[in-house]
Amino acid sequence: MISEDVILNFAAVSLNSVWALELLLVLKRDPARTWDADEIIRELRSSQGVVAGALGNLIAARLAVRDEAGCYRYQAGVDGLDEMVTAVEKLYVTKPAAVIRTIVTAPNRKLQILSNAFRFKE
Repeated sequence: MISEDVILNFAAVSLNSVWALELLLVLKRDPARTWDADEIIRELRSSQGVVAGALGNLIAARLAVRDEAGCYRYQAGVDGLDEMVTAVEKLYVTKPAAVIRTIVTAPNRKLQILSNAFRFKE
């Protein structure tokens, strides 16, 4: 079983927005299905820009792929990644606020880590 801290860390590192999480879960619902961008926009009731950003994030994180027809589908590109996505999905059902808070505050944590790296030590 994967610990909650590991799951939240994965979400913070892999997902740049809650929109990306929502899109990931839509794609994962039926991994064999391919979606064009307009279908995703309608499904999420979102905008083209938000969906494009979320798709770019998921492709970079190796959680989705774009086929030659320009359609997208879920694909966990590394061993163990599908298990981690399933764990995030389950945690999001039981503790949505914790997952959302982790994703939303992740950029601030990354900046804090960077700034701490340049701190002078006594």
